[in-house]
Amino acid sequence: MSQKLIELRHHIQSVENIKATTQTMSTVAAAKLARSRNKAASLRTYAEKMREIVQVQSYYIAEMSDRAAEISPLFQSKPGEGKTVFVVIGSDIGMCGSYNGQIGRLALSRIEELQAEGQVCAVYCKGIKSEEFFRRKTKIPIIGMEKWSEEGVSINDAINLLRTMVKLFNQEDIKEIYCAYTKFYSPVKREPTILKMLPLSFDILPAGKFQVFEDWIYEPDAITILKELIPTYFRVQVFDMLLESYASEQGARMMAMEEASDRAEETLRELRVAYNKMRRDLITLDLLGILSAANVIEMEAAKKAGGLL
Repeated sequence: MSQKLIELRHHIQSVENIKATTQTMSTVAAAKLARSRNKAASLRTYAEKMREIVQVQSYYIAEMSDRAAEISPLFQSKPGEGKTVFVVIGSDIGMCGSYNGQIGRLALSRIEELQAEGQVCAVYCKGIKSEEFFRRKTKIPIIGMEKWSEEGVSINDAINLLRTMVKLFNQEDIKEIYCAYTKFYSPVKREPTILKMLPLSFDILPAGKFQVFEDWIYEPDAITILKELIPTYFRVQVFDMLLESYASEQGARMMAMEEASDRAEETLRELRVAYNKMRRDLITLDLLGILSAANVIEMEAAKKAGGLL
């Protein structure tokens, strides 16, 4: 058998193995997405309502700025210059298209804007690939990296990440903390987003954005209620960001692996056509060789027969 034919057969076998791998990864990602997308969609509604409740209170506690520390130290803005930290949520493994690149570029763009204003920035990475992005693309300091747990997302992961954010914010040289994550809408629609996490600010909202009641009755009192509300608010927000990011990662991987499987199938068709054509050419050459040899034998036999006569 021709060496080129052997090499082509090995190439076909390699592409078939790649196709089997991409199909398996697509199936696994689809299964993980099915489990996480409903949680992400459900928690998003709850998280948005929590955010609305907290924001609406801005109308009533904006005048309580002197008691912000009593509610939570996470309200206090730090005077003077300080470092701005971006918590960038990516993935641990690749094979998910442009998912990590999109959130990395969005965070990098915002960091470059702040640096142009003279601010000092750093990043904390959730996911190995987000750390690789900033190590490879930039010289921005990376102050930490945290991997994903094997089971995906749990409330303990949210609590641990929140504790990390609070610990960073409590450092004297860190002024603000932002979180860069990806909102999930569908496997083909994802929206990289940046949300300011700390310090929590009660900015006055535009008029008419929410229904506001002029006479709130707090029981037992506003400070006590907010002390209970704020920790829950942060846990829900971080949990929501992790779920959204995880669902986005699985959706991106499912789509990327489906496209890779389609390309592998197209390549296989081309290789099989080339293989069959090469086999046909080799068979034709063999037949021509056999016919030529048969003609030579007949001619030799005819010569011998003529000589005998």
